[in-house]
Amino acid sequence: MKKLKQLTWLVVMAFAIVFASCTKEGPQGPPGSDGSNGIDGTNGVDGTAGCITCHTDDSELAIKTAQFEHSVHFSGGQEHVGYANYAGGSCSMCHSHNGFLTAVEDGTNFGGVHPEAASMSCYTCHQIHTSYTREDYALHYTDPVNLYLNENDLGVFAELEVDATNQYSDPDGLSNTCIKCHQPRHRGDSQPDPTKEGTIVISDGAAGHWGPHYGAQGAIFGGVGGYIGTTDPTAPSGTKGHHSCKSCHMSFNSLTGNYGGYVGGHSMKMAASEGGNPVFTACDECHTERGATIDLPGKMAANKILLEALHADLMDAGIADETGHLVGGTWTHQQLAAYWNFALVKNDHSYGIHNEEYTQNLINAARTYLGTN
Repeated sequence: MKKLKQLTWLVVMAFAIVFASCTKEGPQGPPGSDGSNGIDGTNGVDGTAGCITCHTDDSELAIKTAQFEHSVHFSGGQEHVGYANYAGGSCSMCHSHNGFLTAVEDGTNFGGVHPEAASMSCYTCHQIHTSYTREDYALHYTDPVNLYLNENDLGVFAELEVDATNQYSDPDGLSNTCIKCHQPRHRGDSQPDPTKEGTIVISDGAAGHWGPHYGAQGAIFGGVGGYIGTTDPTAPSGTKGHHSCKSCHMSFNSLTGNYGGYVGGHSMKMAASEGGNPVFTACDECHTERGATIDLPGKMAANKILLEALHADLMDAGIADETGHLVGGTWTHQQLAAYWNFALVKNDHSYGIHNEEYTQNLINAARTYLGTN
């Protein structure tokens, strides 16, 4: 029975092969008539046409990126982005990309809480990939800066505004982007007023962070934020920085790398190494052309001596420690105003270059409050 089935299967397969070999394709039929012509459409846009306006084959973008990656804004921004959500998000405007854009969009000095806070990048300052043209190099913020100090509940400071627009070096106010973050803020719930008598108690825990927080450059440049005199001590001084942030910190594009490290451009550095001497090439060029040289390193050294003398006065009175932090205790308004001025000048780090007249006035006023001037 099994052999019969196998034989039957072989016969069926043989017939299938024979029939398949006998099947032939017939001749091709006549071609059909042509269809009607379609309507010509508009050619599509090259998908990379917008990109090429910035991503060209020149080295401009690469140079700016390399400079920025050697800036403290890049390295320090990555290191300190963890501070962004401190104090309910009040630190995020300056310590995160997200917080800065939030403050700019809201028109405030508050960046808010961002669970995934990002460090600073090209997108933080520039309107990258908005229009996909070179207009994307425009900055997010160029308006005058209404300072954070104005928001103090005690109302000691009010209507303080800084505008870094300079008709010669920065007619578009690009440096206001810098000042938006480089401005002091006060985390304490007390604010001295040297026109008042009485005392203020500062606890040991609060003392370490009491006073104008580190971004003092904008206030010094604008001649505001400190105490001068006794009748209206917090009024704007009327003095202003000589040029702008941009004109000094970003002026050395053609010289970048000539000092053993990145200087100027998007590195925004004034010195090639930590603790190195500042490069004042742009300043020297202008002053030399006008026949009036200026010893900027000498001015810095002289103002540093004045600041160190004030620091010594504060330590002698037990108000500040060797690191320059406030010591907890019960202090008069005048003593705390003196310390405030010291911290403002110390945290500016320019030793008068940002605004020499205001810097010296702050130091002299502080020593007057202490009775040591």
